[in-house]
Amino acid sequence: MTQPRFQTLFVQLLRLWRPALSLGVALIVMTGCIEWAQPMQSSELTIARYIAAVQDVAGTANAVLVKGAAPAAGSGPVVTAPIPSLVLLGGTIQVQASSATPFTKVAVAVPDVDDHWELTLPAAVTSVQILIVFSQDIPKNTFTMNLGGATGASFGLIQSNVVNVISVGTGDVQVNITWNSPADLDLHVIDPSGAEIYWASKTSVTGGNLDLDSNAACGTDGPRAENVFWSSGLIAPRGPYIVRVDNWSNCGAAMTNYVVTVNERGKAPQVFSGVYTDGGDRGGRGSGKNISTFQY
Repeated sequence: MTQPRFQTLFVQLLRLWRPALSLGVALIVMTGCIEWAQPMQSSELTIARYIAAVQDVAGTANAVLVKGAAPAAGSGPVVTAPIPSLVLLGGTIQVQASSATPFTKVAVAVPDVDDHWELTLPAAVTSVQILIVFSQDIPKNTFTMNLGGATGASFGLIQSNVVNVISVGTGDVQVNITWNSPADLDLHVIDPSGAEIYWASKTSVTGGNLDLDSNAACGTDGPRAENVFWSSGLIAPRGPYIVRVDNWSNCGAAMTNYVVTVNERGKAPQVFSGVYTDGGDRGGRGSGKNISTFQY
């Protein structure tokens, strides 16, 4: 008689235990889904997912992130800038914002996000060179970028541009260059092992990779950009990195403006701009001028 009573008691306990366990598992799963969904939703609703920073070339003004809807068109100055149709993941463009009348502020926005960048200039101007730094984690291959200018709080007409993203390698260390002419500029990155990554040696034993080599030998291909990276799944070597830029050929361009962007995990992007006016040197290993030395 003892054995059946024990079995009956065990069955009753099991019936009570199973619903409680199921409820507990359901709550854990639901809680997990909420925790995963919230960061994804909030990260999608910020312009920083598209544009990491905006500043003037001189480095005297840096844009601030402003919460809320982007400025609407009003009676202020009409500021325009030639935005390229192709931008580099984790790269930077240099553009000249201009207006027939003086302005003191430039706003950069992306529709359907809840904040925007506002760059306040130290003095009223009719033209200024600005740098727009793009995120390494842009969520779309194509998006719309709006730009407008103001004097005080009064903005003028808003310029709207469709931007296509060039998908290149990103990671714990990413270095790239963009430029604005048919010239053939070459990016050289020397990693801590001493390996020099450039057009004639596109990989290193440490995992570095040149995955975009644009305008090679003056063959215009569109991007006007080069990119070297160590992927996120790979531990980039620790130590000093040297970044150089070589004007291989001006390819007939009288002037070439360029911007170099250095992305390191956990740090804000570093941006360096410059200009070439010479004919080029058709250089190889060891060529170019030093742009930056950074420690990773």
